[in-house]
Amino acid sequence: MKRTLIALNAFCKHLILLLRPHAWLGFLRNPLLFFSNTLALSRWIARQPKTEFNDFPVLKRNYNKRYDLYRYVAGQYSLLDIPADYLEFGVFGGRSFEWWVKANTNSDSRFYGFDTFEGLPEKWGVFFGKGDMYADVPSLSDHRAKFVKGLFQDTLVPFLQEHPMHNNRRKIIHLDADLFSSTLFALSTLYPYLKKGDILFFDEFNVPNHEFQALRIFTEAFYVQTELVGAVNNYYQVAVVVI
Repeated sequence: MKRTLIALNAFCKHLILLLRPHAWLGFLRNPLLFFSNTLALSRWIARQPKTEFNDFPVLKRNYNKRYDLYRYVAGQYSLLDIPADYLEFGVFGGRSFEWWVKANTNSDSRFYGFDTFEGLPEKWGVFFGKGDMYADVPSLSDHRAKFVKGLFQDTLVPFLQEHPMHNNRRKIIHLDADLFSSTLFALSTLYPYLKKGDILFFDEFNVPNHEFQALRIFTEAFYVQTELVGAVNNYYQVAVVVI
């Protein structure tokens, strides 16, 4: 019976591919993907442990709440006086990056900001095209901070070869690249360096086809478990901890 079902499954696949359904149903691909990822996001939210720091539901987004999230997570995990490796992907104007540089006062901490500084490398959603979100490299006088200009796919691997991560340090990883491709690449490349207790921040998490989808695929493919620490703006900005 099992062999018959396998043969039937193979025949159906061959028939579907022969009919080339993309030619007449291809217009459904993007809306169905969005719907599927929205269902997955809803399920992810429902499965997270309750946290005292979550403003859901709210009617109006307040982007400055992300700093409240930083303060909450920093307090929960005592992140402001320990030696930490902070990596931010998608620096833009550098406001989040500067917040962490000023907040963490340990002289042994290191802060690395990655960005093309030439705008998005590809279209993001409906409203943002390639080249949008252009910003100059921020100017910071703190010797602990360094910016890495270029595509993550070009810069991150050489950077890690030259700057090996300290496994005895807490890592704070801020993922604000917006794009699915950029976020998934950063997470996958950092996988060998992640350990329990490391913190991941996402800045556009509830965009189903991008940062959320990247985390979902990464955790499923690499068998990494995370747990919600806090969320603001209806899960637009979230923090999770590796468990």
